[in-house]
Amino acid sequence: MTASLGKHFRVWRRMAWMSLGQQLSYGVGAAGFLLGKLIRLFFFFAYLVAIFKHTNSLAGYSLTDIAVFFLTFNLVDIVAQIFFRGIYSARRAVEDGDLDYYLIQPCSPLMRMAATMVDFLDIVTVLPVLGLLAATWHRLPAVGVWHAAAYVLLILNGLAIAFSIHVLVAGIAVRTQELENTIWIYRDLMFLGRFPIDIYAAPLRWTLVLLVPIGVMTSFPSQALLGTLSLGWACYAIALAAAALGASLWFWRRSIDQYTSVSS
Repeated sequence: MTASLGKHFRVWRRMAWMSLGQQLSYGVGAAGFLLGKLIRLFFFFAYLVAIFKHTNSLAGYSLTDIAVFFLTFNLVDIVAQIFFRGIYSARRAVEDGDLDYYLIQPCSPLMRMAATMVDFLDIVTVLPVLGLLAATWHRLPAVGVWHAAAYVLLILNGLAIAFSIHVLVAGIAVRTQELENTIWIYRDLMFLGRFPIDIYAAPLRWTLVLLVPIGVMTSFPSQALLGTLSLGWACYAIALAAAALGASLWFWRRSIDQYTSVSS
């Protein structure tokens, strides 16, 4: 087991360095793309500040609380993009026959597909998010050890759910050679996680918790840090991630079993 993990890590590391070389070969474009990400982050913070110039709270949360929600959303979303962006190429891998090649390699085809693109630009982007999150954390009332531990655990839990969604999308791409509509539906819904799910009407709020668990990925960690998440909902989040991982990996294996190669 340890040897297998080591082998997969070496493959991933090699693919990551190749991604970095590819990104650096387009220096001006990469710099522009990175600048655009940072500007978008800045303007959204300006937007939040503008809102709170006209109100003292949003759904009962202060500006500092809302900043925690927004930064946590960015942390989960950016880390998922760093490690899972390669799955966006699933359709191309099927259509170009690359998946046939992945299947005969001595490593997981899912890992191989995900490692096709490791976004180092987002690694740069996540650094200011972490810095702002640390600064915001210091402005909160004293945070208990258990609340901090629950926050970290639920962020990892949110990343597990994000991974499950990406695996599901990859399985759909293998079966149908369609990807764009599915992944962009996910991306559009993901943006709803910028704010606490409490601000949304009940039908949408429950949808984001029970059906498309964006709220579980992005709002639950912040609620745990702020002490507003119950133990029952925390347990639900962990159980949901475990179920989503199991179901998505099962769907992926079934999709690969039914794959008949591009030449068929």
